[in-house]
Amino acid sequence: MPRQVMNGTEVGRLLEEAELVRVAFRDGESTYLIPLGCVCIEGVLYGVMEAGRKTELARNHPRVAFQTDTARTTGLFEWQSITGEGDFTIVTDPVEKAQVLDRLSTAVASAPAWWKAEQGPKMAAGELSIWRIHPQWMTGVKYEPAP
Repeated sequence: MPRQVMNGTEVGRLLEEAELVRVAFRDGESTYLIPLGCVCIEGVLYGVMEAGRKTELARNHPRVAFQTDTARTTGLFEWQSITGEGDFTIVTDPVEKAQVLDRLSTAVASAPAWWKAEQGPKMAAGELSIWRIHPQWMTGVKYEPAP
């Protein structure tokens, strides 16, 4: 079946279901691409991370490209994908942080023991940064059988 453009409702649904987003940061003439675990709250992507190259790049160039898809669950031949751009920022508002941590609690509860042992104490101590990508634009495509 030929590629189909997803409508706004489909794009929003896929963004709400996203658990992993690939984020491309600019570094002068090069690009730094990494996967980040995420949740979507009211059309905005959030997650937690340790400080490092990505936080430095985001500070200097906050506009990032992002991509998420269903290939992990649907396979290589019948998938849906969103690509877009948005502003990557570190969340500082305590209310917003609490909302994100509450939404992440389900994912953290099902994390493997090694992750809980390594990242759990950092998360509890507030050593992980909460990030946000507020999409400025998105587009979606899908390859799937006709209904």
